[in-house]
Amino acid sequence: MLTSLALSSVLTGIVGTAVMVLFLYLPLLWNGVHYDTLASIGSIWTREANDRSRMIGMLLLTIGGVAFAAFYGAFVLMFMTEAGAFRGVPYVIFPGAPTTIDLFFPFLGLVGGFGQGIFMSLVTSFVVTDFHPLERFRDPFPLLLSFLIGHTVFGVVVMFFQHQVLQLLL
Repeated sequence: MLTSLALSSVLTGIVGTAVMVLFLYLPLLWNGVHYDTLASIGSIWTREANDRSRMIGMLLLTIGGVAFAAFYGAFVLMFMTEAGAFRGVPYVIFPGAPTTIDLFFPFLGLVGGFGQGIFMSLVTSFVVTDFHPLERFRDPFPLLLSFLIGHTVFGVVVMFFQHQVLQLLL
């Protein structure tokens, strides 16, 4: 079971992080306000916002995404394997599909990702906006908004795919 959780966490963590980054940079399409999350993370070490700092930021964000996917996967396993009070409410759609598509898990991911987004936004806004080495990353508004949206999307994507992948691996 731990091997299945590890494999599904790596896969869903990478997919969830990629989708989160896509949503974080989506405002660039309409020249909207965005927070350059990857450069912000990487420039803490490089002291400049360039492609190198974005690559470091992407690596660190992906590692964090895999770690959080393991946390989300533990909840999926808990709801999949337990009976009684810990059994999720079934919101099954497409009952003839090869794996059960249960909307309970994306809804749970929505709530978990929103809570994670609030927590990470607040912690990061206090730390990053006060102590970041580059002045341009000290504005808290784009950080709060982008982290809240990005982590919510991450939670939905990871919980959905964790449920799908773990059904196949178990």
